[in-house]
Amino acid sequence: MRGTIIRRFRSGAGKLLRDQRGNALMLTAAAVVPLVGIVGSAVDIGRAYMTQLRLQQACDAGVLAGRRAMAGGTYTDAAEAEANKMFNFNFPDGIYGSSGISFASETSGKSNVVGVASATLPTALMYIFGKDAFNLSVNCGAKLEISNVDVMMVLDVTGSMAWTNDGDTDSKIVGLRAAAKSFFATLAGADIGDGQLRFGVVPYSATVNVGEILRKADSSWLSQSALLPSRTGIGWRDVEECGWQGPKWNRQWVCETKSRYFYRYEDRSFAVGSLAPGGQITANTGTNGGNVTATWSGCIIERKTTPFGPSETAPDDAFDMDIDMVPTSDEATKWQLYIPGLTYDRGQVAPLETKSTLNDMNGRSACPYKAMKLKKVVDSAAAGSETEVDQAGFDSYIDKLQPTGQTYHDVGMAWGARLISPNGLFASENVDASGRPIDRHIVFMTDGQMDTRLDYLSHQGVEASMSRTGATDKNDSDDRHNNRFLQLCERAREKGITIWVVSFGIDSNAQLDSCASSGAAFAAKNTAQLTEQFQSIARQISRLRLSK
Repeated sequence: MRGTIIRRFRSGAGKLLRDQRGNALMLTAAAVVPLVGIVGSAVDIGRAYMTQLRLQQACDAGVLAGRRAMAGGTYTDAAEAEANKMFNFNFPDGIYGSSGISFASETSGKSNVVGVASATLPTALMYIFGKDAFNLSVNCGAKLEISNVDVMMVLDVTGSMAWTNDGDTDSKIVGLRAAAKSFFATLAGADIGDGQLRFGVVPYSATVNVGEILRKADSSWLSQSALLPSRTGIGWRDVEECGWQGPKWNRQWVCETKSRYFYRYEDRSFAVGSLAPGGQITANTGTNGGNVTATWSGCIIERKTTPFGPSETAPDDAFDMDIDMVPTSDEATKWQLYIPGLTYDRGQVAPLETKSTLNDMNGRSACPYKAMKLKKVVDSAAAGSETEVDQAGFDSYIDKLQPTGQTYHDVGMAWGARLISPNGLFASENVDASGRPIDRHIVFMTDGQMDTRLDYLSHQGVEASMSRTGATDKNDSDDRHNNRFLQLCERAREKGITIWVVSFGIDSNAQLDSCASSGAAFAAKNTAQLTEQFQSIARQISRLRLSK
């Protein structure tokens, strides 16, 4: 009996040991804890990774927005607010259950905006093992970059720039100065690396002041004679002059012989030699044939032209329309001196002898401030440098611009294109030494439409007396100059030059829109909008990218 019980026990124990039913439950129960740890860590780490990626994207978006809004090299409260707004839009409160969200940005160096963002993400499962949250933190940065860029600002400084736009308290010329300084500062604050940024300016009205530039480049490019509508004293003559004399109730027609001084009004060629800007010339164009001393301020009259109509293409012998022609020994290829003090409008092309003193240029001529050749932008330029410019030098230059004269867009575009062209007058200077291509831009700003006058001394002389363009009246003159302007714009664009046109205080029009490169025409009603449009152009000229 006893042996039977023992045998049964042994048999049962053996069967129990050999029986595997229920093992899975025990093994599963034993594996639950580590499995929860593995799955929980995968879920929470995945959430943390996704949250950190979103945090990085928001940080990047924030500093890009802040750098984009940063005008004139200054990270203002408004720019920082733009950065914060963009960060908050991309990483709103409570996203993925996060808390303790923070973002801060500031400038680093002259071109970078850097930021740091952080957030706390609670765990979903790993808190079981004592890991309550992930403390996430990212760094970000954005900067403007420029490789090889030439910028030529062609600025309307005509008389209407003394007016004030609606919404402004200062005149348009004051607003232009401020916007131009901010534009320069924004581009100068970009990361140039081993490239270069160069800036130039052409202020224009009825003509341009490029005499100093031309004289320093090659004095033979300026003619040693100036052909101007003027006068020569002939001498005293006895003439009979008749008129009504006496009181109204007893008026009589009386003729008397009087001695009067006569002049011959015609185009005169004045020998100017190698006159420098600010130099003076004396000629017998004064009262009763007396001498007059006139000053050349540096402005020019265009070289030879040929009349062509408002819808005609410029002929080859219209040398004033040629952007790249380098003057030769032929006088027709050279520029002449603009000297209002020796100029008189006789109102007709043919010479005229008269005892009268006819139309001098008082109030009908204007020589704007001298143009600035392309100069390399540096942090600190040597005083009086001819090849470099810094912020202080640019600001000082821009502050000298004053409003004066009529509106001739064509002369501004012609000289903006000539000074920046990779060919022609300054070809050797406009090729980067490294051999890399240069990105060229003309920023053309005007506050008005073409406004010419036949009796005004412009870069085409006095049209009423010299008939250089063939205009018959003001409307015809405006149309002809607009045609010239658009053809000059086209010639500049054909050279790969991007033309940005900004209308200041006026709506854009067909001529200005047609001049601009595709998508590069803007309108600004006031100084704030002009500054913003210049900033928009600066951002497009440069490249905004992440630096971290």
